[in-house]
Amino acid sequence: MKILKKHIEWMVFLGGLLLMATMNPYNNGTSLCLFELLGAPFCLGDGLGHSIAFLFRGEIRESLNANFMGPLAVLILSARILSIWKRLFFNNPKNKMEPENV
Repeated sequence: MKILKKHIEWMVFLGGLLLMATMNPYNNGTSLCLFELLGAPFCLGDGLGHSIAFLFRGEIRESLNANFMGPLAVLILSARILSIWKRLFFNNPKNKMEPENV
């Protein structure tokens, strides 16, 4: 359980990015936006998943049209994943090689 606790954040972020990257951005489905479910006329994150899916397909213009924050979200999530990996795997004193005493 202790290992899962250390790794859950980056696994959730990476899993979310992979799911959005592999989804078909041309399909429209039910919105999961809390604001829209409560009756608000807009949602700040509307089209974010579509934007990320378009971005991973290299369709930059469509990505920005779906939600202009999509590329920024990918950068922020990627930076967070990399910072967690750096802390876990490269700054861990257990992973460093001890010099041998001669």
